[in-house]
Amino acid sequence: MKAPLTVLTHAAVFGAGLAIAWIALRPESNPPGTANSGNHPTRTSSRSPHGDHADAAARTSSARSATQIPGARRFTGSPAEQLSRITQLGDPVERQAALHHLLSRLSPDEFHDVAEQYRNANHLPDSGGEFDLILRMWTKSDPLAALTYATDELGNRGDTSTVLSAWAGTNPHAAEQWARENYDGQGQNPFMASVIRGIAAYDLDYASKLTGEMPAGRERNRAIDSIARALLVQGADAAMAFPASIEDDNMRSRYIDLISTNIARSEPTRAAEWLASMTEADDQRHGALRVGRELAKSDTEAATSWISRLDPSAQSEAARGIIPVMSNNDIAGTARWLAELPTDMPGHDRVVEEFVWSCDQRDPYQSAAWIAGIANRNQRTKLYHRMLGNWAKRDPQAVREWVATNEVPRDVQRRFAGSPQ
Repeated sequence: MKAPLTVLTHAAVFGAGLAIAWIALRPESNPPGTANSGNHPTRTSSRSPHGDHADAAARTSSARSATQIPGARRFTGSPAEQLSRITQLGDPVERQAALHHLLSRLSPDEFHDVAEQYRNANHLPDSGGEFDLILRMWTKSDPLAALTYATDELGNRGDTSTVLSAWAGTNPHAAEQWARENYDGQGQNPFMASVIRGIAAYDLDYASKLTGEMPAGRERNRAIDSIARALLVQGADAAMAFPASIEDDNMRSRYIDLISTNIARSEPTRAAEWLASMTEADDQRHGALRVGRELAKSDTEAATSWISRLDPSAQSEAARGIIPVMSNNDIAGTARWLAELPTDMPGHDRVVEEFVWSCDQRDPYQSAAWIAGIANRNQRTKLYHRMLGNWAKRDPQAVREWVATNEVPRDVQRRFAGSPQ
């Protein structure tokens, strides 16, 4: 395999100048004080029927069934008999409506047996979320019993989180008290993140206050995620205004990361402008990679220009987001742009490595040549072994020839210059 005549190497660029060829969001439960009748909104079609009489009749029947789904299957008999029939319904919308109808009529002491019966039964593939519905409805009826079941009998953190979140949506202070009193471990309280998830949809100020009291770590990050999702439901303006109220640097940066990433999916330019307006380098850095990636997808030129407006520590993160998108369309152009970035940029080695992996399959010569641009010797050697090792699996002869004609660390030379891999 012959190497291409023009490879944009790091050595050529920096030795001879530039003359070289980037949460379904829904409330967890009804807000405190809101009635929950169990009725679902219905929707009918205003479209006029077309075709023959049979087709029109079928459409009319379908529309009538759709509007009647909440009450279409109200089975009789004991809860166990009703549930047995409900789980056999093929239509998931009708099945969930029937399940909701059954649950809304249960007394508190009937939920346990229904939950156990459902949990031990076989289910259709599209039944996801139905057990959560049972737990949530049980929580509305008897939250303490539902929590005891989730924690003591199920022993599943996810189920306990579901119950706590549902309870916090209707009685936040009671749920908070339970979370504090029932966690006897050290460090972060995982129950509080679930409580905050339930509160966030209805009281952002209180949810934020509770989050600020948590120690830094995974559980606080879970709580921040919930608040960010609730903010985004209110709209981009509300979400972007919120981080300015957060004094804790780490918390604020995470909010900015989550919010900017979400907004960038639909409005990359707006997210990029917002991130560039940040005065703190860490705030920019945390969101730069994902925003850079999304902006590059819509406008590569705008993305490469945007980087210059960021703090140097954020520029490398933004570049790492842009490179895979840019390289996918133009490897040589990406190499030229990378060569123009300052080599003393914080995180420059990671930027070069991003480029190496962005084209190692499509242009291994270009990829291998740029490994020399890694300043850290250990990181450079490890990258040679990984990249050339993968290449050797596809074309060992090409790797032997490349290693023989390029300056590489001695152990890399010994590994790849000899026998086929």
